Amino acid sequence: MEPMEITAGRLHLRPWRPADAEVVAEALRDPEIRRWATRTPEEPDARTWIADRTAGWADGSSASFAITDATTGEVLGHIRLRTPGDGAGEVGYWILAGARGRGVAGHAVGAVARWAFACLDLSRLDLRHAAENPASCRVAQKGGFALTRLLTEPSWDEGDETVEVHLHTLSHG
Repeated sequence: MEPMEITAGRLHLRPWRPADAEVVAEALRDPEIRRWATRTPEEPDARTWIADRTAGWADGSSASFAITDATTGEVLGHIRLRTPGDGAGEVGYWILAGARGRGVAGHAVGAVARWAFACLDLSRLDLRHAAENPASCRVAQKGGFALTRLLTEPSWDEGDETVEVHLHTLSHG
């Protein structure tokens, strides 16, 4: 899949660049992002993280975007669409502290959903989040994703505990 950019009103979604390493490093140290993000390494390396997101474009397994302000270019967050190849995709995201509470996640999720259905011919998108994360539940609900299931998954901290997860689904057509 060729990397692409999406302009969506006040937001611009673009592939991650090596020059974004500082903002990625900041995000990977953010306690709130670490709390809710899946499998955040103990000692995150921003350059490796960016390289992994770039590789997803190359092998067609995912499309990762820096969410930026369309006017200033300031990075506000991250959104990733995983595409396992079965007609479905899974969207995940994080938002930097200074941009939280401004509707950035919902706006970005909507833009990626429209793109995925129109350009990738996906029939369904899933959005999973920890059940204890009400902000992500609101993002899913406002985006039209229906809560379809409560899952129990291994803890994202790689411990022996489990975490309850909401699975939201948005179908096309």
